[in-house]
Amino acid sequence: MATMNETKKKLEEASKLERIKITKGGKDKILIDLNGDGEPEAALIDTTGSGRADLLAIDLTGDHKFNLFLDDTDDNSYPDVFYMDKKGDGNIQLLGVGEEEIRSEMGQRLNKIYLCLTDEEADAATVSDALYDLKAAVKEIRKKNPAK
Repeated sequence: MATMNETKKKLEEASKLERIKITKGGKDKILIDLNGDGEPEAALIDTTGSGRADLLAIDLTGDHKFNLFLDDTDDNSYPDVFYMDKKGDGNIQLLGVGEEEIRSEMGQRLNKIYLCLTDEEADAATVSDALYDLKAAVKEIRKKNPAK
């Protein structure tokens, strides 16, 4: 798994191809602005202080709060907890636990994106494809779950 700095550099290179803006949100957070509005729609976060991203957070509703999370809680480079805080009020809804439990089509798609974005061996084209897919996934999720 790549370090936060390596991940940020690779994301910046790939984002140029997709016109996606990558910024640092402190030493433990990489913010991903997918639509150019100046607000991040996703973030890769180091929640454990290991120097590596272990959480993919997504703004599910477009309210500039992260509400959908893929979390690598056992530090094996693969998300094993998938949860949502749809209203941003701390009321967490567990969507899946364990690598085998994240079986929904969207869960698997987001897992694949997470793995590409954090893979230290992924080339710029692969990361660019993952960013494009993340952008499409966020758009699809928002269409199915409009903000109220």
